[in-house]
Parts: sequence; C-alpha cells; structure tokens
Amino acid sequence: MASRQQASLTKCTSDKDEAYQKKGGEPNPDDYEKLYFKAEFTAMDKENRGKLTTSEFVKLMMFLGYGERWKVDELLKAVNPEGDGYITIDEFYSAMKRPGVTEGTSRLRDIFFKFDDNKDGRATKEQILQGFADMGIEVDDEIKEKINKLDTNNDGKVAYQDFVQSQLLTKGVLK
Repeated sequence: MASRQQASLTKCTSDKDEAYQKKGGEPNPDDYEKLYFKAEFTAMDKENRGKLTTSEFVKLMMFLGYGERWKVDELLKAVNPEGDGYITIDEFYSAMKRPGVTEGTSRLRDIFFKFDDNKDGRATKEQILQGFADMGIEVDDEIKEKINKLDTNNDGKVAYQDFVQSQLLTKGVLK
C-alpha cells in the first residue's frame, strides 16, 4: 500500500511542479484544485487501476458530501452516459466542474487547504496539528500518532491524498 501511495504522491507532485512552472512560481487556483481532485480520486482508487467503478464513484461523492444518492446517480449519468461501469480521471474532473459539485464536496478540501500553505497538496505535520488546535480540537497523543502515520514517506509532510484516504478508512468507505 505504501508504494502505491508513494507512486500517487509522486504523480501529484509532478502535476504541482508543472502548475508552478506554467504560472511563473505561483499556481493558478484551478491547478491546485485539480491537484486536490486527483488526490481524492487516487485515494479511492485502492487498486491503482486509474479508474473507479461506478460504485466507488458513488461512495466517494457521498463521502465528500455531494448529497443524496439520487443526486449522485444523476451526476454519474451526466459524466458517464455510456454507462460502462467505470469513471476515469477525466470524467471525474468533468464531474467536479459541473455547477455546484465542487462547492458541495469541499468539506475536506477546505480543511486541508488551511494547512497547505503553498498549495502543493501537502502540509507539514506541525501545520496540521496547529490547524487542529486553531479549530479548537484538542491535540492529544492519539491525534499526533494518527498524523505521524499519515506521513507515509517520513518527510515530515502529509499528502492530501493520504489525508482523504485515512478519512475514507476511518468512515468505513474503504476497507
């Protein structure tokens, strides 16, 4: 699992590097938004296939807070009209760009965005712990240990993808 997470982190990092190069040092909000979307998609793609089953897509969108099942089903039909059973990353980007979807799924993104000061999809463990404290969450040893476990490559930073994946596991969406 760690090697898959590392490979995904590398992919996300290269996307971020491209975004910075194109914009002269400062990423365009669309670039880091796309980086965050890719991290959400990759966190759910537990088999690293590069696509989600329609069931995984539905679970992810509901987990992200998009709405009731009927609403997610309508979105699924809109972005995957051929109904082939899979959602590609491009179809996921298309879904996220539909009116109201980004806003309706932004809960985790908004939280992590506060920690991610340079908008590269990663935050230091200290930024996350301080952010939790600033939100009024008591930062005890258990929380510190959970954050330490999210630093999968021991570089002192947590990738948004790992943050999302941990939440998916905690809530029982992923097993």
